[in-house]
Amino acid sequence: MAQNTIFYQIVKLIPRSQFQAFVNKHDADSHVRTLDAWTWFGALLFGQLTGHDSIRAIERIFANSDKQMNRLGFGPVRKSTLADANKVRPLELLEDLFHYVLARAQSLAPGKTGFRFKGDVLALDSTTIELCLALCPWARFHHDKGAVKLHTAIDIAGNLPQFAVMTDGRVHDVTVAKRDIVFAPGTTVAFDRAYIDYAYLNDLNANGVFFVTRMKSNCQFRVIECRPTNRTRGHMADQLIRLKSQKGGLYQGVLRRISYRDPDTGKWLLFLTNRFDLATRTICDLYKARWKVELFFKTLKQYLRVKKFLGTSVNAVKAQIYVALIAY
Repeated sequence: MAQNTIFYQIVKLIPRSQFQAFVNKHDADSHVRTLDAWTWFGALLFGQLTGHDSIRAIERIFANSDKQMNRLGFGPVRKSTLADANKVRPLELLEDLFHYVLARAQSLAPGKTGFRFKGDVLALDSTTIELCLALCPWARFHHDKGAVKLHTAIDIAGNLPQFAVMTDGRVHDVTVAKRDIVFAPGTTVAFDRAYIDYAYLNDLNANGVFFVTRMKSNCQFRVIECRPTNRTRGHMADQLIRLKSQKGGLYQGVLRRISYRDPDTGKWLLFLTNRFDLATRTICDLYKARWKVELFFKTLKQYLRVKKFLGTSVNAVKAQIYVALIAY
């Protein structure tokens, strides 16, 4: 028997019975004659892992009677049927599959965050994926540019995306966070100033979710208490504050303000958090760990196919991004 390819070994990690359960759940093979959901998924995954970034290139591989493809249960792929499938196949199938492979990856990933406290630590952010506005008029970003946004949070312990929310490029980050993202109580989330909405921060605090973020320059507050700090290490201030402005009044409680000066660069950073139990250094390190989500986005764009798309419809673009996340 010929040696199994890497693609063969990767596909075998996904039980066909589990995939079929998702197909049945979402009726993904209803009224399908020539291209079933399993072959559709296999074609998209093959494109992600091999660099084939056109439907015609994928068609050439799957059209031949390759023994490895036959053993995996994949049928032939034609350009027109794959293009049609990208337009209409239910995204919920790929979303369920993404969460299934994520759970398997989490069971094998490192369980330590590197911090000496209990609870999950997540880094929340979004990335903009550019699209051709002439081909994707639904994805208007600004002026003559098109884009789709991928919103996710990375688990600091395993560098794994916890969810995927996709919107057009004009939707603001905090709007998605308030509408579509729910964190479990006890979770600590690090995010940048794009997510500062004092009503949103208040909701996080009320639901038992901890956050670490940068303070806006126009934030108005009064100091309630000053805590001792070690200024030789750049920790210039550790204060308990209350917000004073009309918008700040939407946050009902006390916040912790930490001023940090980087000894190497001299840059000043101001942090806001609702964690009062951690050392100032730990708060600074939590925000620094937020860069892991930036590294994830960089990896996704460099090594997977999210720059050139096999279709121009909303469904086709989102399907390809879901399969990229599954491949990751």
